[in-house]
Amino acid sequence: MTMNGATALDGKVALVTGGSRGIGAAVALRLAEDGADVALTYQGSAELAEEVVAKITAMGRSGWAVRADSADPEAVCGAVAAVAERFTRLDILVNNAGVGAVGPIEAVTCDQIDRVLAVNVRAPYLYAQAALQYMVEGGRIVSIGSCIA
Repeated sequence: MTMNGATALDGKVALVTGGSRGIGAAVALRLAEDGADVALTYQGSAELAEEVVAKITAMGRSGWAVRADSADPEAVCGAVAAVAERFTRLDILVNNAGVGAVGPIEAVTCDQIDRVLAVNVRAPYLYAQAALQYMVEGGRIVSIGSCIA
């Protein structure tokens, strides 16, 4: 809270990729707690995504879940455009979505490697590239990585 009762992110709009669970959900909720309206992407469970959105709206903030497979460049760009259209701005992008190829290295397939690279390397770049079209001065991009990925 600031001295006038406003929170640090009042009036800001954030997009958290992979925000339906784990670290992404925690980041989305913290951004809302700090005053931001928050959109999040999810790939699998609409139910989990809607649970996070319900918690965001319970804090008095606007929340929205967008299904987007981060391995799909069209889905990435479409998600950013949809968020910017719905909220009319974008101030914060948190690149959090990630996948890993778990198992013995000799069992990892080329398709699994391609998906890891698409989600963990290409997607954050494409999300940032798309977000910059809508970000206002002072916007922020935060990218989260994992040793598993």
